[in-house]
Amino acid sequence: MTHTNQAVKAAIRSAALLAVVMFGAQAGYAAPAMISTSVSAAVPVLSLPRPTGQHPVGVRSDSVTDPARMDEETGRPRRLPVRIWYPAVHSGPGPSAPYVSPAIRAYLERSLSLPAGLLDIDTHASPDVRPRRDIAGIVIVQHGGGLLAAFQTGQVIDLASRGYAVVTMDHPHESLVVEEPDGRLISGTDPETHPFQERILDAATVLGALSRLVPEAGRRTPIAMIGHSRGGAAAAETMLHHPQIVAGVDLDGSPRGEVLLAGLDQPFGLMLSSQQPLEGNALLAQFLGNLRGPHPVRELAILHYGYTDWVVFNPQATRADPATGALLEGYFSTGTADDLRAGHRALAAQRTFVARFTQHYLGTARTSAQGVTP
Repeated sequence: MTHTNQAVKAAIRSAALLAVVMFGAQAGYAAPAMISTSVSAAVPVLSLPRPTGQHPVGVRSDSVTDPARMDEETGRPRRLPVRIWYPAVHSGPGPSAPYVSPAIRAYLERSLSLPAGLLDIDTHASPDVRPRRDIAGIVIVQHGGGLLAAFQTGQVIDLASRGYAVVTMDHPHESLVVEEPDGRLISGTDPETHPFQERILDAATVLGALSRLVPEAGRRTPIAMIGHSRGGAAAAETMLHHPQIVAGVDLDGSPRGEVLLAGLDQPFGLMLSSQQPLEGNALLAQFLGNLRGPHPVRELAILHYGYTDWVVFNPQATRADPATGALLEGYFSTGTADDLRAGHRALAAQRTFVARFTQHYLGTARTSAQGVTP
């Protein structure tokens, strides 16, 4: 099974919106059928479950650049927008950090024909509040092909509340849209037109900047990497080339690259959807057969995009306005659009799997680095 990243083509609202809105998928994931873009005037309220850890969550925005790679569109070195989510000393007095920037929110709502204000979502994270001095580890997160880092917020804030600094990144020209410092928006194209190696180089760029991005970390702070879809495949391949990453999780991605044959010594977990079952999957069997470290596998009865925030957003929208719910499920097929409880259960299962995995393996690495037998 290989990635084909079938595009979800949003209705183009005007000639000015020339970009096709594209979301990464994998072989065997059919592109949604054409759907009506007519929605009611009602604006559903979308919300994320509160994080389950003991710490309040803070977030700050930054960017990293790779001077070795020039962006042909901007004429400058490749720049990756990043966000650092972290355990905070206290919550801030004001509103939570925005789910996406106002410009990106307007772009998404317009190009996806969504009600204005739909993506005004509480992230349960305070912008730029004081971080705790001690963190349990760093977790690098890559999103699925053609998506946005923001779509993993439900998983990310839970990890941050449990004591981890979580670094998310967007990938210019592959991510659905990124915003430049001057406010310019760069829309994405089909992820499969971009070399997979770009993902590995982006991860390496972030790795090289961690001491600046996460000053709370020390030299021995353990690092993990998690990704959805294309990002999950990138997590495994990055770990092969950067063994300082001590553990990783792939959320419904199809492994690719050198790691398929080389395997990994580090712990590597997988969560799969019903669109990519383990039984009869020769590619996954090959990958798992070459993993020498622990590799727990969990399957959930959800669709591919059920490993994003849409797993709870779609059923919330359906309850408030079935037309909007159907529109979202057409773009991001989760399998939970008609069952909010199922959506919450699925997100809770993801949070639990990732939290237990990181707690065990980053905790073991941290204890070992301190010279104590685990």
